[in-house]
Amino acid sequence: MEKIVKVAQLFDIYGALLNEKQRDVINCYYNEDLSLQEIADNTARSKQAISDMMARSVDKLFEFEDELSLLKSREELKDSLIGIRELMESSNYELAISKITDVIDKI
Repeated sequence: MEKIVKVAQLFDIYGALLNEKQRDVINCYYNEDLSLQEIADNTARSKQAISDMMARSVDKLFEFEDELSLLKSREELKDSLIGIRELMESSNYELAISKITDVIDKI
């Protein structure tokens, strides 16, 4: 389940970097919840061809993340902002301002 979520997140970020066929296969499988056989039937390709394209496409998404780290950066920023919100809620404004400054410096 965790891999499915990660692939969907990577697709949201890097999907435009894939070619049209790769985007279609990933979208059908992960977003439209079609099986490999259903995708194969809809595209007049073999299930093996779809499986191979899926594997290459997913590998490509992970390669993009390894090179660019946009998902990792987004998750780190989200965690920082959650921490800042908690500090603000507990009235620890001085530490919250310090954390905000750290986030700004990272950007």
